[in-house]
This record gives sequence, structure tokens and C-alpha cells, in this order.
Amino acid sequence: MREPDSRKTQAQVCQRCLMRLDTSAGGVDLPRRIRATLAAREGTEHVRVSLTGCLGYCPVGRVSVQLFRDGEASDVVLVDPERNGAELISHLPCPSTEAP
Repeated sequence: MREPDSRKTQAQVCQRCLMRLDTSAGGVDLPRRIRATLAAREGTEHVRVSLTGCLGYCPVGRVSVQLFRDGEASDVVLVDPERNGAELISHLPCPSTEAP
């Protein structure tokens, strides 16, 4: 029997922001690049990345990403597409720095 999904943290990427990006920024590929960036870091590899509707921030040249922890909305992070979601890492809990 499989264990229940352990992905308690989600990153919902604003699809409208992706569509507004210049094509050279590779917006449609950004969710995959965010997954790869998070998978490479210890403690963030189980973050679920998905698309969502407009989050209402609409930053020029950036993408809004809504973070959810244990089903509750937390931060909205404005992501630079050239950094592939690296700025999300500082907004996610890191098990190696949490007190036992």
C-alpha cells in the first residue's frame, strides 16, 4: 500500500503572469524549471508546483507564485523567470534548520 502524498507544500504559479512574459523569458517552461530548482535543494524536493489563475499582483517581467503550507495560503513571491524559482527557497521551511 502506498503512503499518502507527503507534499504538504504547494507552489501555485500564476498562468496569466506566464502568458504576459516575453517569449524569450521561456514562461511556458517556467513551472518545470521551478520543479527542477526545488528538487535540487534538500528539504524542498517535495514541493508540488502547479498552475493557477490570476493572483492579482501582475508584476511586469515577473511571475506571481502563491505558496501553500499544509493547505493554508501563505506567501506570494514574485519570481524572476531567469532565476528559475530560486527566490522561493528562502520562503520554504528547511528541515535541516528547524529545531528538533
